Amino acid sequence: MKDSYKNKKEIITLILKFNLIIGIYNLYLFSVGQSVFNLVIGSMNIGVWVFFRDLSLIPTLIKNSKSKK
Repeated sequence: MKDSYKNKKEIITLILKFNLIIGIYNLYLFSVGQSVFNLVIGSMNIGVWVFFRDLSLIPTLIKNSKSKK
Protein backbone atom coordinates (compact mmCIF):
# COMPACT_ATOMS: atom_id res chain seq x y z
CA MET A 1 0.00 0.00 0.00
CA LYS A 2 2.79 2.43 0.84
CA ASP A 3 4.59 1.60 -2.40
CA SER A 4 1.47 2.43 -4.38
CA TYR A 5 1.06 5.74 -2.54
CA LYS A 6 4.74 6.58 -3.01
CA ASN A 7 4.55 5.73 -6.71
CA LYS A 8 1.45 7.86 -7.26
CA LYS A 9 3.03 10.74 -5.34
CA GLU A 10 6.14 10.54 -7.53
CA ILE A 11 4.05 10.49 -10.71
CA ILE A 12 2.03 13.51 -9.60
CA THR A 13 5.26 15.35 -8.74
CA LEU A 14 6.57 14.68 -12.25
CA ILE A 15 3.30 15.86 -13.78
CA LEU A 16 3.53 19.09 -11.79
CA LYS A 17 7.09 19.71 -12.95
CA PHE A 18 5.99 19.07 -16.53
CA ASN A 19 3.17 21.61 -16.09
CA LEU A 20 5.67 24.20 -14.88
CA ILE A 21 7.99 23.62 -17.84
CA ILE A 22 5.15 23.76 -20.37
CA GLY A 23 3.78 26.90 -18.69
CA ILE A 24 7.10 28.71 -18.88
CA TYR A 25 7.49 27.66 -22.51
CA ASN A 26 4.01 28.93 -23.38
CA LEU A 27 4.76 32.27 -21.71
CA TYR A 28 7.95 32.46 -23.76
CA LEU A 29 5.92 31.78 -26.92
CA PHE A 30 3.53 34.55 -25.87
CA SER A 31 6.40 37.01 -25.50
CA VAL A 32 7.70 36.10 -28.97
CA GLY A 33 4.45 35.73 -30.90
CA GLN A 34 1.92 37.80 -28.93
CA SER A 35 -0.64 34.97 -29.05
CA VAL A 36 -3.23 35.26 -26.29
CA PHE A 37 -3.78 31.50 -26.49
CA ASN A 38 -0.22 30.88 -25.28
CA LEU A 39 -0.70 33.36 -22.45
CA VAL A 40 -3.85 31.63 -21.25
CA ILE A 41 -2.47 28.09 -21.49
CA GLY A 42 0.85 29.09 -19.90
CA SER A 43 -0.91 30.84 -17.04
CA MET A 44 -3.13 27.84 -16.43
CA ASN A 45 -0.18 25.44 -16.40
CA ILE A 46 1.75 27.57 -13.95
CA GLY A 47 -1.42 27.94 -11.86
CA VAL A 48 -1.71 24.16 -11.58
CA TRP A 49 1.89 24.00 -10.40
CA VAL A 50 1.37 26.81 -7.86
CA PHE A 51 -1.75 25.35 -6.29
CA PHE A 52 -0.58 21.73 -6.15
CA ARG A 53 3.19 22.09 -5.52
CA ASP A 54 2.98 21.61 -1.75
CA LEU A 55 1.51 18.13 -2.30
CA SER A 56 -0.93 18.48 0.60
CA LEU A 57 -3.87 17.72 -1.70
CA ILE A 58 -2.38 14.50 -3.04
CA PRO A 59 -3.76 12.21 -0.28
CA THR A 60 -7.23 13.63 -0.97
CA LEU A 61 -6.85 13.08 -4.72
CA ILE A 62 -5.68 9.51 -4.22
CA LYS A 63 -8.51 8.77 -1.79
CA ASN A 64 -11.07 10.18 -4.23
CA SER A 65 -9.66 8.16 -7.11
CA LYS A 66 -9.99 4.96 -5.04
CA SER A 67 -13.60 5.72 -4.17
CA LYS A 68 -14.55 6.15 -7.85
CA LYS A 69 -13.37 2.65 -8.79
